[in-house]
Amino acid sequence: MTSTQTKWVEEHFIGGHPALDLANAVFNRRVPEPDNELLKSARDVGNWFKASGLAGARKAEAVAGIGGEPFVERIHAIREASARIFGSIAAKEPPATEALGFLFGCAASGLAGGAVGLNGTRPDLALARWRDPEAVTALLAMLSIEGYFTLPRERLRSCPRCGWLFLDTSRGGKRRWCSMRTCGNREKVSRHREHE
Repeated sequence: MTSTQTKWVEEHFIGGHPALDLANAVFNRRVPEPDNELLKSARDVGNWFKASGLAGARKAEAVAGIGGEPFVERIHAIREASARIFGSIAAKEPPATEALGFLFGCAASGLAGGAVGLNGTRPDLALARWRDPEAVTALLAMLSIEGYFTLPRERLRSCPRCGWLFLDTSRGGKRRWCSMRTCGNREKVSRHREHE
């Protein structure tokens, strides 16, 4: 595992919901690159929470301090379950029930153990709980479950170039790319080269 930290930028958070942004925490879903992983360490996970606006500096630092490979592997498992569920919906297919069941299991363990509270329908953690790997993973699972039940399915899209997921909030509902600045421009360049 490399020690290079992911530099989170605004373009990483184009999903329109934290569960979609989590699912997008890879370089490319359609054609994975050799080093496709953006969440390589607990520090990357903590920085992702801060950059996404889900946690302030102290909470993000608490997450970054969680030790052990199993925590990062659990985050990856939640991310991949979320990607499968929302990717299926974007493709107009039934969501993978085993992936949804996995998320429910993660969320239930956090709720049953009192690690996660609720603020309305959103999961909420006290500062001390941001150091607890079970609470953090339960929070992410709950955000994905909340998104599953609340996001407008007819507006959920998958970028045809990179596979990132996003809510199409355009007026006509015709947005095609995750970002015109990245995938949209790359597609234009590639089409231009094909015609040369």
